[in-house]
Amino acid sequence: MRNKSLLLIFTVFLIFVLVGCSGIITPTNLSANIIITEWEQDYYEYSGEWSDYVYYEIENTGNVEIDYYKVYFTITCIDGSKYYDWTNGLSVGVGHKYSDCTMTNVSGKKAISVVITDWELKNF
Repeated sequence: MRNKSLLLIFTVFLIFVLVGCSGIITPTNLSANIIITEWEQDYYEYSGEWSDYVYYEIENTGNVEIDYYKVYFTITCIDGSKYYDWTNGLSVGVGHKYSDCTMTNVSGKKAISVVITDWELKNF
């Protein structure tokens, strides 16, 4: 009887070690909502060029911290040309939102639209 009790205790202990105290294995969900909240351009008469600023917001909708993210933009200019740029950032906690801005490069041209075309999320 004593051997069976010890075997049962050892088995339960081994299960806790292998599975964890919660007993549930939760899959990792790395996801986010990323939106452009505003974009603006300033015209510099001295150089005859435009400067572009993109304001964006990233919200962690997953169940793990976003340790690193990269956001890709496509900017369309008034002459029909398209430019591609990106920005990156660190550490967005689960359920948190982070707002930031970045300058995009359109070779001094006037932009008519900015869209997010893709993004990468990493959890280390």
